[in-house]
Amino acid sequence: MIRYDKFIKLYNEDYSNVNEISSAFGISSITAKVLINRGIKTVEECKNFINVSLENLYNPFLLKDMDVAVERIINAIQKNEQIWIYGDYDVDGITSTTILKLYLQKIGCNVNYYIPDRMTEGYGVNKDAIDYIVDKGGQLIITVDCGITAIDEVKYCNEKGIEIIITDHHLCKEEIPNALAVINPNRKDSDYPFKKLAGVGVAFKLIQAISNKLNIEIPIREILPIVAIGTVADVVSLTGENRILVKEGLALINQTENIGVKALLEVTGLKDKDITVGHVGFVIGPRINAAGRLGSAKTGVELLTCKSKEKALSLAVELDRINRERQEIEMQILKEAEEIIKNDSRYEKEKVLVIAKENWHHGVIGIVASRICEKYFKPCILIAIEGNQGRGSARSIPTFDIYEGLSRVSEFFNKFGGHKQAAGLSINTEKIEDFRKGINEIAEELLMEEDMIDEIKVDDVLKIKDIDYKIIDELKLLKPYGIGNPSPLFISKDVKLINIKAVGSEGKHLKFSIEDEENVVDCIGFNLGYKMQYIKEGDRVDIVFLPDVNIYMNETKIQLNIKDIFIRNKISNDIEEKYYLDFIYNLKEKRNNTISNPDNKIIIKKVDDRIRYLIGFLHNNDNTLVIINNLLNAKRVINELYFQGREFNKRISINIGDEFKIRTNTLLISPLYRGYDLSVFDKIIFFDICFDEIDFFDIIKKLIYKEVYLLFDEEDFKMNQVLLNDFIPKLIELRIIYKTFLLNKKNVFKIDIESYFNYLNKNFKIKINRSKFIFILEVLKDSNLIEYKIVQNDYYIKLKQKPKDNIEILEIPVYKSANFLLDNQKRMKNTFLNLFELKKEEMLWI
Repeated sequence: MIRYDKFIKLYNEDYSNVNEISSAFGISSITAKVLINRGIKTVEECKNFINVSLENLYNPFLLKDMDVAVERIINAIQKNEQIWIYGDYDVDGITSTTILKLYLQKIGCNVNYYIPDRMTEGYGVNKDAIDYIVDKGGQLIITVDCGITAIDEVKYCNEKGIEIIITDHHLCKEEIPNALAVINPNRKDSDYPFKKLAGVGVAFKLIQAISNKLNIEIPIREILPIVAIGTVADVVSLTGENRILVKEGLALINQTENIGVKALLEVTGLKDKDITVGHVGFVIGPRINAAGRLGSAKTGVELLTCKSKEKALSLAVELDRINRERQEIEMQILKEAEEIIKNDSRYEKEKVLVIAKENWHHGVIGIVASRICEKYFKPCILIAIEGNQGRGSARSIPTFDIYEGLSRVSEFFNKFGGHKQAAGLSINTEKIEDFRKGINEIAEELLMEEDMIDEIKVDDVLKIKDIDYKIIDELKLLKPYGIGNPSPLFISKDVKLINIKAVGSEGKHLKFSIEDEENVVDCIGFNLGYKMQYIKEGDRVDIVFLPDVNIYMNETKIQLNIKDIFIRNKISNDIEEKYYLDFIYNLKEKRNNTISNPDNKIIIKKVDDRIRYLIGFLHNNDNTLVIINNLLNAKRVINELYFQGREFNKRISINIGDEFKIRTNTLLISPLYRGYDLSVFDKIIFFDICFDEIDFFDIIKKLIYKEVYLLFDEEDFKMNQVLLNDFIPKLIELRIIYKTFLLNKKNVFKIDIESYFNYLNKNFKIKINRSKFIFILEVLKDSNLIEYKIVQNDYYIKLKQKPKDNIEILEIPVYKSANFLLDNQKRMKNTFLNLFELKKEEMLWI
């Protein structure tokens, strides 16, 4: 198969409402299209999406058991009962615990909290913690961001005589705990309109319900920024109620009355800045999270509930220090994991990376697993070994349900849990290798090669002239971006790169401009500095970007924020080499020189855009063979196939040379017909003109009762001529090459191909490409003058004894066949033009 770096998938929605939405809000059709791509398809939906308001939050009492929970909490307040909040040690759990504690204290409640230790207690409610709370005089437990699976622990609470209210957002199993109340939008019997709240969102709904019942205001400026932080950090969908909570919370974050949040902004250098989802996800959230990973999550709660500015600043500095320590540990584990991958060749073929080592901090391995998963685009399971036990953290790619995969090898685990993209497990160390083998057998069964390639989804194809300040401002209306509402991405095709340079520390970033017809725009690609080795001035590329503005020295200019660069018509050297070796192989074969007229139906299609027609045909038809003869055309087709996304490409088999694997639809890129069995196909498409009309008629003859489509036109004659001229050497070129070999004065020598081509150009004024050079080597080999071997970029030549008699190079079979093809192009043109003259009939019997 062709190995793409990434697939690109254009949204393909019903855009019939674009003009209506555009007119209603005075926005461009481009922005209206993005809204439709986000599932916002009517004017009313757009109004609610753009004009965010807390008033649009759903009635909290729509949540099952909310009335029971509120009544019990109010009763506890009236009786001055001791309430304990039971949280989780991640950001969602810390922020959930914080907002409920702050609120309940504000309304006069006797409230404490408990968060289990990640290292010694693990996730969720546990019996020892319940005993601790009971011993401390607790009379009511309210869980936040946990508890939905605590069947036995809730039963233990009931036996201990302490009531418990569960608030959680994780998916429910068939049985839910027998608690006083279970508040979870994902309950199977729940009719709540929005299922994707974070734990902190569910806690906020509880606060909202209590406030409604008591008819008191919620301290929004203090609580809502914390809700926004927890929601973003938990990487939930930023749609529906989450969009409202995050947008309103981020807008208030610099005006917050929460001393702890203020201290965090000061320590991180974000004070008075326009706080974005990115700031929360990559700056604020990790510092809060670090407390639970390396120390105690209570430090995070202490900071966010602190009343002293000095104490808050001290705690924020401490969290910053712990986060730096976490980063150092993370980098060390990442370095060690990468070394393990490098030293074990099995990882290259394995589709799931299972990496285990002693002395890894299991509070950090999840982050490292995410980074490795992202880098290699493979599911990754990191296991920290402690004695004879391993604790693992798994992260996966969108095409592989890691929880389902682990379920199928669950016999290896002491326990495991998680969801489609992430999971945790514990395992005995002697079982790790068998587990590695087992999970990879499952991945091998489920994952195709295309599943192991990332996919970028883009909203629209834009030209540079389409991008202006108005569109950039309009797109800001869609913020905050995140899961469920990704940042808008566009693609510009076939633009020219100019003014390329690496910028930033160690050339980490890439800066350049692009030209599109008469337009030029500046671009910046953060963390794309490594692309410098693949591009050069003047390259034609496709770019994926988000339009933005850059302000420098009081000058404001449009600047594209580049997310990726794809070089047009790029096919790797080995694929190109395979095509031309196949060409040479076929030229050497004895070929049929007679044309027979088959009795078969031909459908001639004269279309303005062959590639668009072909892709549309392949979307709507199965069991089709597409024959592409000319590599130049193949490059154009392949360049467009990756725009169709992963699922489309999983249906396509692309064959070059002697490969012939059949899928739902099959592409054969071959210069000359090899005599494959084509009877299995229902339809055959000739994308372009064959190099030899004998091939064409030979194939047609074998396709009785098949539909045969001809897409080629007169342009193909010119392209075939170009390819043959670039491929078939002139006699003078053959002689010069052999002469340079003789000048070497060694019988066996190595040629560095790039240096050698430069030498030929400088000294003999001839330009030789790789394919033509291979052809020359084959002709010289068949002339019994040399032997050769290719190892990567090096060519090893062995001179044979020079024959006494002159060699008639023109009579060497492979060279003679090639020149016959070249000379035959004019006659072929006349043959096929007779077909084109009849194209109006569309159906033709020949």
